[in-house]
Amino acid sequence: MSEETQDEPVLDQHETTEAERREGLVAQMRADLSAESPAVIEQALRHRLADIGMTLDDAEIARLAAEICGTAPAD
Repeated sequence: MSEETQDEPVLDQHETTEAERREGLVAQMRADLSAESPAVIEQALRHRLADIGMTLDDAEIARLAAEICGTAPAD
């Protein structure tokens, strides 16, 4: 029998960059909220960002909300 223990949260065992965290958040929100308005998505983004301790400026939050709901302009 193995005596290994988990001494920290699973997510803390794998280091991720800020960009990877942001991409993961956007993917999750796209799956959960893509049918919502940009305003609803912005509010949810702000809440989730606070939950994970990540800060983005207002312009980036608005851009991500538009991307999530499909109203972002094409590059």
